[in-house]
This record gives sequence, C-alpha cells and structure tokens, in this order.
Amino acid sequence: EIAVPTLVLHCREDAMVLFEEGRCMAAAIPLADFVPLEGKNHLILENDPAWPRFMSAVETFLNAG
Repeated sequence: EIAVPTLVLHCREDAMVLFEEGRCMAAAIPLADFVPLEGKNHLILENDPAWPRFMSAVETFLNAG
C-alpha cells in the first residue's frame, strides 16, 4: 500500500495502456495526483506535444515536497 504523495501521468490515447487504467491507479493511491496528457505515446519524448505539460507537472510535484 502506497501512502505518500504520488504523481500519475497518462496520455489520453496511450497506445499501450488504456487511459482509464491510469485514472484508476491514481484513484487507488491516497495522496495521488492524476495528470492527463494529450498524446498517443506510452513514453513521453521531448518532441511530443505533451512534453511541456509533463515537465511542468513533474517540476510542480517535485517542488511541492
């Protein structure tokens, strides 16, 4: 059981894992933040349109601790 702040990021059109699975994972973890990202990739790359949102969410999460 995870009981620490957790960041879950998931692309809406992830080609490997259904978007709803990411949302369910976040809902099952107390203190989790779920950040939806636009895109189809499972791994976010620097040239993906979701990259700025991804980086912003990670930076905000890390600075909150």
